[in-house]
Amino acid sequence: MILLLGVLLRLFWLGFSSHQPRWSWETNIGLENDLINIHAVELTKGIWFHDAEGNPSGRRPIGYPMFLGLLYKLFGMRLDVVWIAHILLFAVTLYLLFLITKIIFTERAALLAAFLFSIYPTSIYSVKLITDEHLFLPVWYLGLYFLLKELDHKLQPGRWFWYGLTFGFATTIRTHAIFMPLVVGLGYLLKQLNWRSVILNIALVAIAMQVINLPWAIRNYKVWGVPVLYTATAPAIYAQVNSTATPEGGGHIPKQGELGFSEEFERARSSGNEGLLHKIANREMTRWIIQHPGEFLAMGVARLLIFMNWNRKGGVWPIWYQYYDGAHDPKRPLVGTLREVVEEAAFASYYIILFCFLLSIAFIISRWNLFAEKNKICIVVLA
Repeated sequence: MILLLGVLLRLFWLGFSSHQPRWSWETNIGLENDLINIHAVELTKGIWFHDAEGNPSGRRPIGYPMFLGLLYKLFGMRLDVVWIAHILLFAVTLYLLFLITKIIFTERAALLAAFLFSIYPTSIYSVKLITDEHLFLPVWYLGLYFLLKELDHKLQPGRWFWYGLTFGFATTIRTHAIFMPLVVGLGYLLKQLNWRSVILNIALVAIAMQVINLPWAIRNYKVWGVPVLYTATAPAIYAQVNSTATPEGGGHIPKQGELGFSEEFERARSSGNEGLLHKIANREMTRWIIQHPGEFLAMGVARLLIFMNWNRKGGVWPIWYQYYDGAHDPKRPLVGTLREVVEEAAFASYYIILFCFLLSIAFIISRWNLFAEKNKICIVVLA
């Protein structure tokens, strides 16, 4: 019933939202979800991640565009293919969330987690967006489920290989999962595996993760002459991590005469070498952080609070993505009271989940001694 409720809510939003994804570079490219779909379309034509000018690009992770490109190749370039895939991926994600929660707590808690996820407005609204998270969450949760299930029972030799493949694939979808070898190592350490074996498993998982990514890393080195493991996005981040940046996200690459200006960065930008630009931007960001640790930490804390919507200025991102100018049917805008209701539903649900989460931490800490040892290990690893 919970799964059916979640599916029905998402089907309703698919019909309600007038969002229209982009299909080619000829149209006005708005946001990252447009790039994902265009890359997927081009992959069906044998074009391997280029920008609008035909230059090799690494702006987006490759996992979801490749998955979507495969679906387009098999079933045709139709939006209903995407929406069906999103519904199915939601169902898999919901089931894995149920299984993970059941391992750590109880079946009743697992049902509650599944129910909250099924009715969570941000998840419902995002079903109409072509974003990496639809594929990332079930793949990442699958790896977490395998890990927690092993920690809940007896350690098994050779599992590092499967963790490496699962988390490696997840990292090609969203690079957030790159830290997972350390999480596996933490779990093994808490299971009282010796230090040498822990370090060995961390290294083996990290190496196995690169098995899937190796062709992409080789491609990047060939076209740019510098190592780029996943995405060449450092310049965009660098614009937000320097002395011109603000907690709200405003900022730009330092210009001549401003603190942090780099002639080498400007030369790389003129050359069009995206990989070299990525390398230099990473170096300049690191230099600024080392030279201004206090400013970096203060801005980081402020940005985190803003990101967590304490001031509500960021809005509801799935709504903003779907209804920016040119991204939807102009005859079916989302305006006035209706938009306010839709956004307030997302805000209310978010704050309920956030404060329930904070209260649950206090509850778990207060009853820590009542948990079985294996449950304690799983909680720490999941945290």
